[in-house]
Amino acid sequence: MMLTVQDMVDEVRDALDAKLRVRGPSLEAQIRKAGRLLPRSIRRDAMFLAQSVGLAANPKLARMVDMPRAKHAHRNVLAHLEGVDMMAQRRGMALNIIASIAFALLVTGGLVLFVLVQRGLV
Repeated sequence: MMLTVQDMVDEVRDALDAKLRVRGPSLEAQIRKAGRLLPRSIRRDAMFLAQSVGLAANPKLARMVDMPRAKHAHRNVLAHLEGVDMMAQRRGMALNIIASIAFALLVTGGLVLFVLVQRGLV
């Protein structure tokens, strides 16, 4: 079965919505919203697909679309999104926040103890 550029873009849009919870009116908008959630190479491939769909809509310009590159970009983006685990990312982010709060409390407690020792109160 031959995939058209529009089919590839639709698959990528569905995967972005399902895996990263990024919604938007177009693939370009979704890529912008995803921002740093996508590595630069994956963003570049996704933007290539987004730009190719405009060319593919016009029958004369459709021949300008590099189909092997579009298929490669499609495979790369889907392979990356397949490996994304949002729950693990959220868990890691929560642990980072908790760790930074604990570190701040530890440093503050140490400073308070240092000041109390310097003043001779402890």
